[in-house]
Amino acid sequence: MTQEPEKKDPFDGEYIGNIWGWRISLIGAAVIVLLSAFAAYRHYTLDVPFGLEAPDEIKEESTADSINLEKPGQQ
Repeated sequence: MTQEPEKKDPFDGEYIGNIWGWRISLIGAAVIVLLSAFAAYRHYTLDVPFGLEAPDEIKEESTADSINLEKPGQQ
């Protein structure tokens, strides 16, 4: 009578390995880093704010739109 090793249940909480392998994981990490670097480069070169600044710190040029127009009797 030989004892066969018990088959491990994949859902028992024990780490059984990476499903796709480390090569795909490293390629995915490289893609994320490259896209993040590209976004940071574009942000830096175009001077686009992140949106974390307080509204009073943002300098906007006033434009003639329906919100900023004065009513005729308020001059």
